Order: sequence, then structure tokens, then C-alpha cells
Amino acid sequence: MPEGETVAVIGPSGAGKSTLASVLLRFLDPAEGRVELGGADITDHPADEVRALVSGVPQDPHVFASTVRENLRLARPDATDDDLWEALTRVSLADEVRTMPRGLDTEVGTHGTGLSGGMVQRLALARAVLASPRVLVLDEPTAHLDADTRDAVVADLLDAAEGYSTLLITHDLTGLDRVDRIHVVREGRVLQSGTHAELLAQEGWYRDVAG
Repeated sequence: MPEGETVAVIGPSGAGKSTLASVLLRFLDPAEGRVELGGADITDHPADEVRALVSGVPQDPHVFASTVRENLRLARPDATDDDLWEALTRVSLADEVRTMPRGLDTEVGTHGTGLSGGMVQRLALARAVLASPRVLVLDEPTAHLDADTRDAVVADLLDAAEGYSTLLITHDLTGLDRVDRIHVVREGRVLQSGTHAELLAQEGWYRDVAG
């Protein structure tokens, strides 16, 4: 991934996409091959050290039964309220938090039950952005969202990711016209690579799914 670009990895279920995310976030080590960050093998460094540089939003982000403020400060305990509002603004969640009964001190409920699915994704991304990583990994951010919410969330996620090196791992084509490069994977192998327009012009899985 070139620094500062947004790259998408897309493919059907079972292609290995979430395994890739787990390796990048150091939840798994690669069985073979290498993953390098700035030329250094990430397995040569402690997992917490890598996660300070590579942050992300997993497919099912965990929201703790606490306040909006405390969920965000997990990423940066010394963050000021101004820092929190800046992160929330970046992911288009600030206006909704301001209308909550207690603002940043609003309880979000067990597993975020007090929030909609789209709000959970935005809160998780605000937490990731607050950590100021070098690389953002977004793993299936629309997996549990309806079509209308999905489009809005993808747009907000990609807006918030500007300026980062971002890897979007997904199973659908929403927002892929905005990324710099797309890799189509199946059974752990890259079948196609190119921009959205280039892949639409080629015979293959991408164009078939695009319809």
C-alpha cells in the first residue's frame, strides 16, 4: 500500500479477507510470507507496538458498557474533550452525540445497544482515528447495515480516512469508485487488480458482481 492511499480488498466470503485484517492488527501471525510496515517485518515487534501504528475497525467492533467519552478514551486516555469532539466530527457523529441526553457522558449500553448499527461503526472509527495511526484497517464496515445506512456510513468512513493509508476490506462495491486501487481476492489469491473503472472494463468477478 503506498503511503496515503486507500486500497480495497474485495471478494466473496471465505476469500481470506478477515484473516488479512487479523494479521495486520497482530491478532494472528502469518503462517508463511511477510507483512512489512515501512520495510520492517511486523512480527519482529510486540503486538501493542504494531497496533499503535495500525489501527482499525473490525467487522464487529466492541463497544463497552460505558459512556461515549470512556469508549473513545480507550484509544488515548489523555485525550481532551476537544480531541474527542474533533474525532467525532471527523466521522460525522458529533451532531448525534450533542443531541444525546448527556452528550459525551451518555451511556451507550451493553455492546452498544443504545446506538444504531451505523453509530457503532462511526464510534469505533472515531476511536481508531483518535489513536493517530499510520494505517487504518476497515474490516467489513457495512456487514450488518441496511442498504440506506450502508451508503451513508461508507461515505463517512472514507471521508474520515482521508490522509491515512487505508485498507478497506469488503464484500460489496459500495464506495469503491472513490478508492485508489482495488484487489479482488478469492481463496487467498489475488485474481484482479486495478481501479474501479479498469475492473469494470475487464471480464471477471468484479464486473459480474457489479452487474
